[in-house]
Order: sequence, then structure tokens, then C-alpha cells
Amino acid sequence: MTYTRRPSVAVLFVLAGLLAAGPAGAQRVELVDEAKLPRFEVASVKPGTPGSEARPIDVSPGRLLQDNLPLWNAVSLAFDVRPAQLASPLPDLITREPFTIDARMPVATSARDLKLMLRALLVDRFKLRVHVDPREQDAYALALARRDGRLGPGLRPSQVDCRVRMEAVRRNEPVPPLPEKSKGCAFSAGPGTLDMGGAPIGTLLSVLVGAAGRPVVDRTGLTGTFDVEMQWAPQPAAAGGDTPAADRPSIFTAVKEQLGLSLEAAKTSVDFLVIDHIERPAPD
Repeated sequence: MTYTRRPSVAVLFVLAGLLAAGPAGAQRVELVDEAKLPRFEVASVKPGTPGSEARPIDVSPGRLLQDNLPLWNAVSLAFDVRPAQLASPLPDLITREPFTIDARMPVATSARDLKLMLRALLVDRFKLRVHVDPREQDAYALALARRDGRLGPGLRPSQVDCRVRMEAVRRNEPVPPLPEKSKGCAFSAGPGTLDMGGAPIGTLLSVLVGAAGRPVVDRTGLTGTFDVEMQWAPQPAAAGGDTPAADRPSIFTAVKEQLGLSLEAAKTSVDFLVIDHIERPAPD
């Protein structure tokens, strides 16, 4: 999924989801009392059509749309977990049957509340019940690669705080002007590429989790926001045959040479989400 260099309001909300996520290495699941979950203003849930075109979940101001996708996509988003954190075996209702969910909420809804609203929809309409199973897993620790703390050319402190800009969007207030020559809140990601601006290290960790294939723990000690540009050889399954792996370094070499950081073997505790119960929803 790729977004343009100059973010629209919708792209700001996509970036908001990344900024709002917890540390990628912690992989913690926050369980909230069902009675206290916020609800969508209105939501439609309909069975999809197996084998027909499906689109990634689309979140824009005031609306969430899951179009003909298996339910594991919504569960992952609602509980802020990677698909790999959904404990096996998963019910067929989650993995095999597509659903279309079209939900509306106030434009000023935060990324966290949006996820909780989706969780409430799953509870109310699908009678979803879950529990958390903490498990120790192999991970990587992201640390400074140089003793002097000097960063690589692809990692630079940013002059922009995208949280401030997104809060202005949510409040329908004027967005602060960008500093001259600033990357702003750019966010472009694809197989083996990352170009983003004004984001904390936690957002970088979220990208590295997918690229490295393990949870990533932040041990850099870096604070503030950063502009990041990086290219690496994507895994064969993600490359799509577009770029030979030999043309780019591995993710580990890219992190070290381009960012001035390192990925080192580590252990961390990961919360797995166990599905205890789920039902097919009643027709709208």
C-alpha cells in the first residue's frame, strides 16, 4: 500500500493509526470493559462474496470501510495486533468468510477510539469473546550502531510533529504551516521501501516488524520525531518479482548503513489474542 508524498487528510488519519499504536516490541493487547467501549454512530455488516475483489480496510475522516474481506482483518485492527498474534486455530468464520463493514463516526474520532468502536461492533454483532495469552518470542532489539550515537544519512531529526497537525485536522482547525524544505508528514511504504516524515521511532518499529519478521524492541533511547528514508531487499513473498534481491541490501544491512542503527537478537513477551467465541451476525 503506497501513499503520496503530500498527505491528504485521509493519509494523515492513516499515519495517525501508526502513531497511535503501542511500541512494536511490546505487542501488548489492551482489553477494555465491553460496556465502556465507544460505538459507531451507524454501521452496516453484510456477507461478502467469496472469490470476488477485496480491498484493504479504508479509514477516512468519519468513515471505516472493510470491503469483502475476511474478518481477521477487522479483528487485527480492532485489537491493534499483527495477524501473527491471532492464536491458531482460528474459526473459519474469521479466516474464510468475507464481510463488508461500512461504519460511520464523528470526523474528530481519534485512532484509538476508532479501533475501540470496531471492537464494540465485533462484540455486538458477532458476539466476539477473546482472552489474551502472553508468550515469550524471539525478537530483535533496535539499538544505536555507533558508539558516538551518530545517525545514518537516512534518519534525521524532524522539525514537524505530525500529532499536532493531526489534532488540528480532527478539531477542524488551521493546520500549522510546514517549515521550509520539510518532508512534512509524508508516508510512503512498499516492498523494500520506506519514506516518512515527522514520526517517532515507534512508527519505524512498526514497519521493521513486517520487514524483519519478528517483534522489534526499541533500545535506541531516541526521542522526538524523525524523517526516514530507507531501501532494502524485500522478502521474496513480498517482492512481487519487481526488484531482484541482489539490487538492495538486506533489512539488517540497510538499518545499519542507512539509519545508523542495528537489529540485534533479543527476547520479548508477546500477547496472543485467543478467540473464545464468535457467531455469524444477524442480517441488517
